[in-house]
Amino acid sequence: MKPGRAATFGKSAAQFLVGCVRQTVTPKPRSEPDGDDLLEAVKQWQQVFEHTPVMYFMVDPAGTVINVNTFGAAQLGYAAAELIGRSVLNVFFEEDRDFVRACVTLCLETVDQSHTWEIRKIRKDGSVLWVRENAKTMLRGDGGPIVLIACENITERKEAENALRQSEAYLAQAQELSHTGSFGWKAATREITWSKETYRIFQCDEGSKPKIPFMLQRIHPDDRLAVQQTTARAAREGKDYDHEYRLVMPDGSIKYVRAVARAMRDSNGCVEFVGSVTDITATKEAERRLRASEQRFRDYAETASDWFWETGPDHRVTQISEHSDTMTAPAGLIGLTRWDIAPDADLEPEKWQQHRAALDAHVPFRDLVYRSKDRSGQPIYVRSSGKPFFDADGAFLGYRGVCTDVTAAIRANQAEDALRRAQAELAHVTRVTTLGELTASIAHEINQPLAAVIANADACLAWLQRSPPDLKAARRSVEWIVEDGTRASDVIRRVRALAKRSDIDMAPLDANVVVRESVALVQREMASHSVSVRMELSSALPKIFGDRIQLQQVLINLIMNGIEAMEEVHDRPRELAIRSAASGDGAALVSVSDCGVGISEQAIDRLFTPFFTTKSTGMGMGLSICRSIIEAHGGRLSAAPNQEHGATFQITLPLHREETS
Repeated sequence: MKPGRAATFGKSAAQFLVGCVRQTVTPKPRSEPDGDDLLEAVKQWQQVFEHTPVMYFMVDPAGTVINVNTFGAAQLGYAAAELIGRSVLNVFFEEDRDFVRACVTLCLETVDQSHTWEIRKIRKDGSVLWVRENAKTMLRGDGGPIVLIACENITERKEAENALRQSEAYLAQAQELSHTGSFGWKAATREITWSKETYRIFQCDEGSKPKIPFMLQRIHPDDRLAVQQTTARAAREGKDYDHEYRLVMPDGSIKYVRAVARAMRDSNGCVEFVGSVTDITATKEAERRLRASEQRFRDYAETASDWFWETGPDHRVTQISEHSDTMTAPAGLIGLTRWDIAPDADLEPEKWQQHRAALDAHVPFRDLVYRSKDRSGQPIYVRSSGKPFFDADGAFLGYRGVCTDVTAAIRANQAEDALRRAQAELAHVTRVTTLGELTASIAHEINQPLAAVIANADACLAWLQRSPPDLKAARRSVEWIVEDGTRASDVIRRVRALAKRSDIDMAPLDANVVVRESVALVQREMASHSVSVRMELSSALPKIFGDRIQLQQVLINLIMNGIEAMEEVHDRPRELAIRSAASGDGAALVSVSDCGVGISEQAIDRLFTPFFTTKSTGMGMGLSICRSIIEAHGGRLSAAPNQEHGATFQITLPLHREETS
């Protein structure tokens, strides 16, 4: 009984004690003044009081201990003398003392009635002693009340009860955490008992008694018959059962549960079951998502043109994806290594040595491209990537990866390389053709410094033949000879560079220098056509990054086109304007403008199309090649008619990175 509740109690140790006390304290009639007998009786009852294995207290109305037996005092760790004369409240917890006062008051108000309660006491060493107290008030011979209390030690029982409650709490918490409830079912009486968690799973009020009709109503209609058949068979045969079914909750949601029960027989031989019911909704949902994910990736794999593979610890193929039955997937790969499959393994030993080293190091690899053959024996290119996998103990099990047929991409790259080579050849042919057209200009550019060399040589001889020789003037003539020879050498070098077949040489360039060199090569051509050139070159132009020869080819082509466009102009000066400037978006601009016949609207859209030309003798490849060269430099080549006469071709080239950083 918990503290705070006192109850009437019948025959008890307290009543026994009261009887003893009455015999010791009640005076006999004067007609029987047998003093020796009385003392003997008192002595006997005193022995009983002291040695009975029950704690006895005698307390006055104020709560002072009048007497306590030796056994009782010892249970509390005291000597009897330490308790007698002191308040009985001293052996109770502070928070329980009001309850003790109330119990003593109740006893005093109900003389000769027994009361009982359970309460804690404090031992002398501070430990707790649980007791069940039986108390009764009696009157002394002088009419004064005395409360007699017999205390039974129930500490072990209380500890067992507390342990049981704690165990039940742990079990309830464990069931809640694991979403697992327990149940009992007596097949003969159809009686069912549920734990708290089972009530929660079924969303049933704990105050109600679980019934089979309620359970059937909760079970999904599609599962109801199967559940009835399973439980009926288990009850009939007295066997365990384990099954899963769905519950339909009041809000319409579906809950998945698993019920596991063990059959046993009671003392009458009747079958009863003890089992558990687990909410497995989360598990089922995880399984559903996993299946959906597996199906999604299976669909990806089966519809992809790639094929998936797996190799063992020896790097031999153990599995190929099931859909790898297309013509592109090689056949007969099981049991082979990748270098057994590739016919180019001997042709590229360094690549395969690096690959095998990566495999032996158990590291992932990506984009290994090698040659193979499809199912028809045709050569293909395969790109493979893979990563190692290990068991739970970290032991290497092999590789898993994917292969892709990249034949089309490889061949496209090869075709693109071939196209670039063809374009380079065509550009070279165009340059040589242009040089043929500039023969007169080139000859003039070379003849000028050569004539100057001859004239300066004659002058040098004349200065030396004087008497005395004018060595200072002769030296000056020799210096001029060197300068003119260098000038002729530069012209020949530029012509050779244009005529030479060479790889693209990208380097930082001064765009203004490229312009001046290009103009120098066509100077004679401009003079023969009465064309003047006006160069407006920005002095603060950052460097560009490109191939000098190819850019010169573009500029010479544009200048020659401008000269030809002004051939029929007779009513105005034939002027060619070449400008350079820096744009605001990190690029260099070079433009060539003429004042010729201009470009028609019909021709402007097709101007850079191969084989389109407005010249009677043109091939239509010059501007197309120029645009290809500029685009290969990451730039743009555009054309637009001028407002009055002629057209302007503009080159936009990105600046050199070091210049822009």
